[in-house]
Amino acid sequence: MYQEVNERLAFLKEKGRLLSKWNSRLDHLRELEQQKEELVAERKVHLAAEQKDVDALTRTSISSVFYSIVGKKEQRLEKEEAELLESKGRYDEAVHALNNIRQQMTVASEELAALSEWQNWEQEYEQLMNKKQDTLLDTSPFILTSLEHEAKLKGQIKEVDEAERAGHRVLHSLHEAEEALRSAGNWGTYDMLGGGAFSTYIKHSRVDEAESHVHSAQYHLREFQEELRDVDLSIQGQLKIDGMLSFADYFLDGFFTDWLVQNKINEGKEQVGRGVREVERVLSSLSSTRDSLKLELDKLQQERRSFVEEAE
Repeated sequence: MYQEVNERLAFLKEKGRLLSKWNSRLDHLRELEQQKEELVAERKVHLAAEQKDVDALTRTSISSVFYSIVGKKEQRLEKEEAELLESKGRYDEAVHALNNIRQQMTVASEELAALSEWQNWEQEYEQLMNKKQDTLLDTSPFILTSLEHEAKLKGQIKEVDEAERAGHRVLHSLHEAEEALRSAGNWGTYDMLGGGAFSTYIKHSRVDEAESHVHSAQYHLREFQEELRDVDLSIQGQLKIDGMLSFADYFLDGFFTDWLVQNKINEGKEQVGRGVREVERVLSSLSSTRDSLKLELDKLQQERRSFVEEAE
C-alpha cells in the first residue's frame, strides 16, 4: 500500500543527504583555500628572501667580497643554495596543495549544480510524511519509527562506504609511491657505489615517479579527510578518526625538499610507510563500523517485516 510513497521518501532523503554533503564540503574547502592562499603568499615571500641571499653571493657585493676574503664564499654559497632549494620545494608544494583544493571545489560545485532542482526537497518530503503519518500513527506507529531509523542507518552506511572508497584511493597512491621510493633507494645505493650516469638517471626517474604518486596521495588524502568529516557525528566517535583528520593536515608537508639525497629517500619511505599504517588503521575502523551498522539495519528490517507479517 505504501511502497510507492516509501520509495519517493527514500529518493528525496537521498537527494537531501547529497545536497547537505556537497554544501558542507564546499564550505570547508573554501576555508582550506583561504588558509592555503595565505601559506602560498608566506612561502613566496620566504622564497624571494632566500633567492636574494643567493644573488648577493653570486654577484659582486660587500657580503660576497667579505666571504671571499675570509675564504668561506663557496661554503656560504652552498648553504644558501641548499636553503633556497628547500624554500622552493616548500613553496611548490603549497601551490600544488592549493590547486588540489581548487580542483575539489570544482567537483563539489558541479555536484551541487546537478542537484539544483532538488534544493527544496524537504517541502515535498514533509508533505508526503504528513500524509503517511496521518494514516499510520493510529494503527502502527512502530512502522513509521522503524522506517525513519532504517533510512538513517542507510545514510550512515553510504557515508562510511564513500569514506572507505576514498581511503582505498589514498592507499593505492601511497603503495605506488612506496614502491617507487624503494626502487629509487636501491638505485641510489648502486649510484653511491659508482654506478655511473645510467644509475643516476634511473634514480632520478624513480624519484620523479614517486613524487607524482605522492602528489596523487596528497589529493586523495584531502578527499579522504572530507569524506571522514561527512560521516555522521553520532558514529565518528566509534571510528576514532580525530588522529586521521589532524594527520591529513600535516602529512607530507615539506616532503619534497632535497630528497634526491639518499638519506632523504629513506626518510621519504618511512614517512609514506607511516601514512600507509594510519590510513589502514582508519580503514579497519570504517570496515568494522559498516559491519555493525549493517547488522543493526538487518535486525530492524527483519523486525519490521515480522511486525507486518504478524499484524492482523
